[in-house]
Amino acid sequence: MCPALAVEPLSPHHDRAGFSCGNASLDDFIRTKARKEQELGFSAVFVAVAKPRDRIICGYYGLSAHSVVVQGIPLHVRKRFPRYPAVPTTLLGRLAREIQFQGQRVGEFLLLDALKRALRSSENVGSYAVVVDAIDRAAISFYSKFGFLPTDERPDRLYLPMASIRRLDL
Repeated sequence: MCPALAVEPLSPHHDRAGFSCGNASLDDFIRTKARKEQELGFSAVFVAVAKPRDRIICGYYGLSAHSVVVQGIPLHVRKRFPRYPAVPTTLLGRLAREIQFQGQRVGEFLLLDALKRALRSSENVGSYAVVVDAIDRAAISFYSKFGFLPTDERPDRLYLPMASIRRLDL
């Protein structure tokens, strides 16, 4: 069962150094790169905490504007697209939960929050889908459970159309 969590933008008071999810690259991102990428406008990083303004990070994700080449979208889907070389999307760049919360559905909570945020954003800035580059087979399986589909360009690049997210009634 997922503990009650609040999601807020990453800020200086959050304890990034203490975060550990069991994946070195995801740990390194939140510890050393997330603040810089956020300051540069490359990624909006959100953290889950036990209560608002808490220092301890239970999990995090990042969202960015993105695009994928049209050829990456399956032909039967892209037939109705305008003739552009790329499709505007929202990138779910990273998603990780603290190892102590393993098995408590924190990852699911973070994903649904990210999808809700991406959907709201798409009402103001066009985005066809949320895209994720899955880090491994377990991540591919996780995202697939929520309806993410593989692109034609890479087996680890998955997407979920905004129309599908809308139907989730978040």
